Amino acid sequence: MLEEHDINYQPTNPEIWQGRWDGDTADLLRWHQVIKLLDIRRTAELQGAVVFLGFCCDEGVRRNQGRCGAKDAPDYLRSVLAGLPVHFPSTVKLVDAGNIICQQEAMESAQSMLSQCVEFLIRSQAFPIVIGGGHEITYGHFKGIQKARSGKTGIINLDAHLDMRALSNNQGNSGTSFYQIAEEAEQQQEEFHYLAIGVQDISNSMALFNYAASKSVQIIKASDIHAENLKNVLVQILRFAQQVDQLYLTIDLDVFNAAVAPGVSALAFNGIFPDHSFQKLFNTILDLPNLVSVDVAELNPLMDIDHRTAKLAADLLFKIVQKR
Repeated sequence: MLEEHDINYQPTNPEIWQGRWDGDTADLLRWHQVIKLLDIRRTAELQGAVVFLGFCCDEGVRRNQGRCGAKDAPDYLRSVLAGLPVHFPSTVKLVDAGNIICQQEAMESAQSMLSQCVEFLIRSQAFPIVIGGGHEITYGHFKGIQKARSGKTGIINLDAHLDMRALSNNQGNSGTSFYQIAEEAEQQQEEFHYLAIGVQDISNSMALFNYAASKSVQIIKASDIHAENLKNVLVQILRFAQQVDQLYLTIDLDVFNAAVAPGVSALAFNGIFPDHSFQKLFNTILDLPNLVSVDVAELNPLMDIDHRTAKLAADLLFKIVQKR
C-alpha cells in the first residue's frame, strides 16, 4: 500500500466532519456522528464498509480547457455530507479514507495512486465511493478495479460528454479516460464495455460519436430519458449489466441541468433533471448486484450557487449508502 512519507496522500481533517447535533440515540444520528476516519496507510478491517476517498485533482480539467476548481470538491462535499441524517442500519460501516492529492501538474501520479487505493479497498471487500476531482478520475478508478477483480468490468457513465477524446501532446486529460481504456482494451485483445447515459449532441462532436460507434459504445442520450421511454432505458441498463462480471458507476455532475448543478467543470445548460424518471433509472443502477464501485466527478465549489450542486451530489450519495 501507500508509503508513510507519500506526499500524494493526506488523511481527512476531522474538523470537516462537523454538523448539527440533535442527540445520540439511533433515530437522531447524523453522518458526522458515525463516520470513522481512516489513514489508509494503516491496517484496518474494511469488509462490508462504505469507504469515501477524495481525489483532489483537476489538472485534467485544466488540460481540457475546463473551469478549474474541482480539486477542492472532496472536502467541500464532505461538509455537506456531515449533516445528513442516518437512515441506514448500525451494521453499515461508514469510513473516510482521506484524500489523494495531485502535486503540481503530476496528474498521472495521482491517477496511479488512486488505482492503488481502489485496488486495496476492493480487495478488502469494501465498497469505494471516490469523490473528485475532474473526470480524469475514471482512468485511475477503472485501473484499480481491473487489478482487484478478474473478469469483465463494465462502466456506466452518467455524463453529458462521451469523454473519448484522443490524447493531446501524448497526455491524458479529463476528457480522455474512456479513450485510454478503449485503446488499452484493444491492445490487450479484451472487450470494452461502456454505457454512456445522458449524452447530448451539442456537447460532443460527430468525430466523438463516430469513434464511440467504432468501439461499440452503448449510448442513452439525455433526450431519451423521459417517462414514455423509461421502460426501454431500464431494459438497456439491465441487459448491459448482464454482459459483465462487475460494474463501475461514474457520475459526472455536468449530466444535470445547470439550474440544479451550476457548480461543475463544464456546464451543460440543458442537462437532465433529477426527476422521477431519473430516480427510477438511478435506483435501477444501484440495485444491480454486480455494482462494485462508484465515483462523483467534476463538482466545482468555485462555481456552485447556494451549495446546489453539492446538495445534489449529497442526495445521490445518500441514496447509494442506503442501498449498501
